[in-house]
Amino acid sequence: MRFDDLVQRVHDSEHALELQRSHTRTTWQGLRTSWREGWTPPRIVLAGLLGGFLVGRAQPVRKVVGLPASRWVQIGTSLWSLAASFKAKDAATTAEAAADEAGVAADVAADTASVAAVSNGAGVAAGATSAAVAADTSGVARAAGAAAQGSMSPGSPTARPSATDARRRADPQWQTEPRPAEAATELSER
Repeated sequence: MRFDDLVQRVHDSEHALELQRSHTRTTWQGLRTSWREGWTPPRIVLAGLLGGFLVGRAQPVRKVVGLPASRWVQIGTSLWSLAASFKAKDAATTAEAAADEAGVAADVAADTASVAAVSNGAGVAAGATSAAVAADTSGVARAAGAAAQGSMSPGSPTARPSATDARRRADPQWQTEPRPAEAATELSER
């Protein structure tokens, strides 16, 4: 099929969609108008009387009050867990979006660092280092998103993101024993 034919098909489809949308809009407005005109005062009074009769016949208050306390606790627990699952879903979605943004930011940083390294003459080694750092950062972000979703299993490859050497290095402050005065101060501050 030629490109011009495809463009014409798209224009025809868009035109048909606009016609259908305008038809739906006019039909909906007509339904809304006839619905509002149909609610005359005698019909409103009749609907109120019928609704009151049905509620009085069903006696929902008596049935609700007659529930034992254990049932109320069960209902409350169910509602609480439902709300918690909605919050967890929202947190997982937020974490996934943050992980995606962190991955994009890491890729941009890696590209920027490699361009800067090449322009400064540092060459391929600096570009490879920045790419490795960006890959590690995006891996951590993806692991955070997966952890928020609760989809990480102990055997999955994203269960424990690899740490860089800088994070594994011991803090030089803790390499030697503290002097007695520092030790006493440290203990008294706790």
